[in-house]
Amino acid sequence: MTIWNPWHGCIKISPGCNHCYVYSKDAEFGKDTTKVRKTSKFDLPIQKNRKKEYKLMPEEEPVYTCMTSDFFIKDADEWRKEAWAMIRERQDLHFVIITKRIHRFRVSLPEDWGDGYENVTIMCTAENQSRADDRIGELLKLPIRHKAVIHEPMLEQISIEKY
Repeated sequence: MTIWNPWHGCIKISPGCNHCYVYSKDAEFGKDTTKVRKTSKFDLPIQKNRKKEYKLMPEEEPVYTCMTSDFFIKDADEWRKEAWAMIRERQDLHFVIITKRIHRFRVSLPEDWGDGYENVTIMCTAENQSRADDRIGELLKLPIRHKAVIHEPMLEQISIEKY
């Protein structure tokens, strides 16, 4: 599985964050998870080797993006345009972005986004009915070519029949 974490750190925003693996892992190393920072792998999708070839090559699986943060977290607003530019450049890779912050989707959205990039899937989490009601309707209204809902962490049964 290929993972690209352009930034690390997060702020808990819902019940699904209560037992976050990022917080527990950072605690083991004495890190403050609430401090969002760029990572040393920020530019991983466009890094090249000595032969001037991309280091990150296409595989059957997508590139899971921001697994130790949220791509749409406010603290990363200043870096997101650059991240989108790298995603646009690497049309040969498929990026999957999982978020609890679908309400911030339009912040720093690229001007050429249209109805979405062919190489991007946006997945919105819904850990309980309340979050499903808040997030799924919002997700469905957004100009996203490839979208999905993830019921995780599964805190209770949810119904999505009305969508």
